[in-house]
Amino acid sequence: MSKLGLTALFIGLAICGDMKIELEFGRNRFDRASIPDTFRLMEAWPSVDVSALSEDQRQVFDRRVKALTLYLTVPEKSVAAISSETGIDRATLLRIFRRCTSMHEDGRIYGYRGALRYARIKEYERYAPVSFNGRGKAGAFRQLLQRYPSIEASLKRAFLERGRQITTEREIRKSMRSIHMAFRKHCREAGVKANEYPFTEARLGIRSLYAYFDSLAKESFEMSVKHSGGSSARAVPTIMPHVPAATRAFEVVEFDGHKIDLRLTVKLRGSTGIEQLVEMHRIWILVILDIATRCVVGYHLALSREYSKHDVACALQAALTPFRPRQYGIPTLAIREGGGFPSAVIEEAQFACWDWFRCDNAKSHLAADTISRLTRTIGCWPHFGPPGQPNDRPHIERFFHLVSRHFAHKLPGNLGSNPQAIERELSDPKGNTRLLVTLDELEDMIEVLLADYNGEPHPGLDGHTPLEAMAISVARNKDRIRVMPNVARTNLCLLQEAKLVTVKGTPLKGLRPHINFCNVRYTNPILASSPALIGKKLRMYFDPRDIRTVKVFFEDGTELGILTAARPWGIPPHSLKVRQEIFRLLAERKLEIREGDNPVEAWVRLRMGQRDRKLVAGQLAKQQRLEDANGKLSPADADQTEPYISLRPAPLGERPPTDNTRKAAKAGEALPKDKAVPLNLTLRKTFTF
Repeated sequence: MSKLGLTALFIGLAICGDMKIELEFGRNRFDRASIPDTFRLMEAWPSVDVSALSEDQRQVFDRRVKALTLYLTVPEKSVAAISSETGIDRATLLRIFRRCTSMHEDGRIYGYRGALRYARIKEYERYAPVSFNGRGKAGAFRQLLQRYPSIEASLKRAFLERGRQITTEREIRKSMRSIHMAFRKHCREAGVKANEYPFTEARLGIRSLYAYFDSLAKESFEMSVKHSGGSSARAVPTIMPHVPAATRAFEVVEFDGHKIDLRLTVKLRGSTGIEQLVEMHRIWILVILDIATRCVVGYHLALSREYSKHDVACALQAALTPFRPRQYGIPTLAIREGGGFPSAVIEEAQFACWDWFRCDNAKSHLAADTISRLTRTIGCWPHFGPPGQPNDRPHIERFFHLVSRHFAHKLPGNLGSNPQAIERELSDPKGNTRLLVTLDELEDMIEVLLADYNGEPHPGLDGHTPLEAMAISVARNKDRIRVMPNVARTNLCLLQEAKLVTVKGTPLKGLRPHINFCNVRYTNPILASSPALIGKKLRMYFDPRDIRTVKVFFEDGTELGILTAARPWGIPPHSLKVRQEIFRLLAERKLEIREGDNPVEAWVRLRMGQRDRKLVAGQLAKQQRLEDANGKLSPADADQTEPYISLRPAPLGERPPTDNTRKAAKAGEALPKDKAVPLNLTLRKTFTF
């Protein structure tokens, strides 16, 4: 075993070993055979520089080390023989062994450091009462905190609040004088008498309070930074393996999000179909950049104030699927010759998976679902660097700097890189929102911008374009590039969030099998005709951008099919957040839905009355884009999203058929000629004027 592995093993067993030693030496008769084997591996103990010791100290240290070595490595030699040979008596030997195997404040055991003469392994603890007059009051402050834990809790709370961001009406970064006044108040409330410490001191213990706060600050570097008034601490050096140098395409990619420095407007359609220009909040662009070729593999625009794990999943999905260009609304806008994205230009780059994924410690990156998508579905190593440290991800940060400098900061309504930027003042439209860029225009320009970047000669690639470097690297390393298998390409929903659901149903009441998700029932003819599945667990995947349908699998991984939400939720396209907000407004009685009404349309009418708010404008823009995308589906896309309709009910105890029956029907194969089952139609109430 390596020394690093032994050290890690010591850290894990030091506490329990210390407890075991205390039990054996303090209560029961000592047994050398009960010493853990890990403590006998003295080559992994933290060492001591003996050249820094004096001659007397070195002699004592050598005798103690020799006694410990014989004691741990030569079990057949008695303690009496060890004492006569080294001059270390039994009590001293056991005391040194306890010291060497105790936990150090650095997280390791003391090791050879515990064998040093006069080495202190714990703080001084006072037991004698504090005298009213005279000196000799060392440890009095610690003794006070041990007697009154409530005082210690109040001091620790005051220490933490000094470095916290203000959220309530309170004093900002209390001075030590204010903390000392509160300390005296807590002492009186706890029952400390006037003739007891600290009231017997001339300065009422304020110097000890300063020393106590300094000791709290030294418990961790983050605490020390906050106590000193700093903003943040750099990340702790890690022993985890570093990302290798990128030598080929799809070996290492960098990912991050950037808030575009641009004021935007969106055209919202009212109930009459008339478009209104409304300003919305700034949006995020999420980019996946290949390091070796500097090529943009995929991107996603998040129309929210903060991007979430769902937006990260959309960016991953965009990088894996073949690129499809938009229909640009700007007449003269087009991708330059030689530009584009790797999945559209290079055939071998379609569905290509990367090996390392570098990002920062944003909450959406550290989400369990995001890590699961990276490790299980894509099969890559995630590497999380510290947030706010651009030097750890230089390529993606440099790319965003170029996007801001050469694109966003040249458009009307740009906000510049800081509030004092000259571009911010020069591009202010002064209330004329028609001069601002619309969301449709920005989406078109961003796509062309990134595609043109991939076709522009790069100085770090010897004059080659990122696409040319990508094509050369892919051609040279075909055998080393992992490609997503065909079975996973048709199930890219696996990149979305998964939930474990239970099939519900009551045959006695005629309630057919279904699942519940976000206050709505989901089913299809296959599930509804399979009473044997009631009570079974299913894995459900859903796209948070449109939750009208979900895809479910059995626990063993086999596919059940697509389930559709019950009416009226299965008709209008809507996102997870929209449905959650609708039910929240219904519970708060801020939204009223009558029988036969479309809940999504009712929510849109409510929010259109608040469209002057930027956050509401962003929500309406996302809903409007979802409706437009749903209305512009091609026949091929419609076939992919269409739920499968069973031709026969599944027999009791038999697993329902999967989508293979539907694929066979498309291929022209014969289907079972069972009798068609008529569907029950429900007529909605309508009013004719």
